[in-house]
Amino acid sequence: MPTTHFFSKTTALSASIFLLFGLTVKINAQTMGNYNIQQEKSSNAVNNVPNAYNAQYRAIPKAASLHDNNQVEISINALSNQKADSYLAIFNIIQVGKTVEETNNLLNQRIEAFVTDLKNNGIAAEDIHVDLVNFIPKYEYDVAKKAFSKKTYTEIPKGFELQKNIHIRYKKQAMLEKILSAAARQEIYDIIKVDYFIEKPQEVYAQLRDAAFLYLKKTKEQYRANGIQLDSAYLITAENAWVAYPGNRYESYQAFSSEPLDGYEKGAIINSADKPVARFYNAIPANDYDIVINPEILEPAIQFSYNLLLRFSLPPQTPSVKTVIKKEFVLVTPTGEVKTLKIEN
Repeated sequence: MPTTHFFSKTTALSASIFLLFGLTVKINAQTMGNYNIQQEKSSNAVNNVPNAYNAQYRAIPKAASLHDNNQVEISINALSNQKADSYLAIFNIIQVGKTVEETNNLLNQRIEAFVTDLKNNGIAAEDIHVDLVNFIPKYEYDVAKKAFSKKTYTEIPKGFELQKNIHIRYKKQAMLEKILSAAARQEIYDIIKVDYFIEKPQEVYAQLRDAAFLYLKKTKEQYRANGIQLDSAYLITAENAWVAYPGNRYESYQAFSSEPLDGYEKGAIINSADKPVARFYNAIPANDYDIVINPEILEPAIQFSYNLLLRFSLPPQTPSVKTVIKKEFVLVTPTGEVKTLKIEN
């Protein structure tokens, strides 16, 4: 059963990455993570103004606004983090050979050995698909030197290059380690991408909608307790939904600290070391969400978002009218004459 948490829009994002980031960074700042520190430093150095890092990670509160014509607008944002039901890894394999037959046979031998290894690790045959991508001839230049003429370069067939992609579907993310080992044994090293799938996304959206309307119900009760009757107002609504897959949420950064070049001899040759590039899964933060279902993410998740916008138009207030009651006294004389008497307050 997924857990649902309600958050305010000022929820701050915290990180728990602890990596050594040079000797000039204080240890108590490491809870930010090296990526956040780098983003903040690069912003100050290049633009001298805060960048998206501040808005995205520091959860700056948004200002409330008032609407004319007695309107009340409520926007509810809901987020659901869902673990994938299945995964699809795509590997690319290339084979070269002198003839068409040789190239095709060599590649098929590698693929058959790979598939056999996958089946031994519990992956069914229906979860494996081989896709032909490219089959092209390769050429090289033949150089001919004739008397009384320049060198002549002529392209001649050298061999053939065959490319195929292997699609592998699996249920548990830990299975990818075994797939990678099996691929490496056949000298297959190019994993193109990994796709994430969820079987019933419509149920996730339905759950988000239900949670948003439950949140709205409690909001209307709070308004009613403060004398604002939203139930009797004219209402228009709009909604929007979208999803973010892990493949689109990976980012890269370089964590290093270089010594300043002050004091070095002018014109000296500086040989900089290659800096490793790190990649990490950067989930959508919960800053701007009122509702978060499954808020704790251990592994990359499929993140479903839902927005419900409601605009209530309250009836115009009419000025109160003071009712004046006039009293008249009628006197009937003995002769039957009717007279109206004026009596002042």
